[in-house]
Amino acid sequence: MEQKDTNYELSFWFSSRLDEKEIGQKFDNLLKQLKDFGALIIFSELPQLKQLAYPVKKENNAYFGYIQFKFPKESLFSLEEKLRLDNDVLRSMIFRIKLKEKQQVSSQFSKKPIFKKQKGEEEKKTQEKEISLEELDEKLNEILKEQK
Repeated sequence: MEQKDTNYELSFWFSSRLDEKEIGQKFDNLLKQLKDFGALIIFSELPQLKQLAYPVKKENNAYFGYIQFKFPKESLFSLEEKLRLDNDVLRSMIFRIKLKEKQQVSSQFSKKPIFKKQKGEEEKKTQEKEISLEELDEKLNEILKEQK
């Protein structure tokens, strides 16, 4: 029976007690372990020191990294067990992902606006006149008088 590889992403937090050199070695060892399990690495991000939102195992900072890979589903449990037993891994999470054709990971973090501006919106802003505070107070008083 043929094994079908599935696309996964492993996100992990390494302990901040490790220095930069040790983090590099740990990361390389993790990549090597994945390859030994039969993974095909698609993308990897070298761990970077980040501040945690709350303490994890009495640490306020940790090195965050992630790896995207193709992997046989049958070997997933063994990988999770290895990560769980590693004391330098504070947290890890493996989840299945769907890769798009010609996927660009950096596009997830683009700084494009979420909402598109309407065509006349910029023109309206330039046409609006500035209103002084006195005019605004007068207008408010008129509105309040009308309501009474």
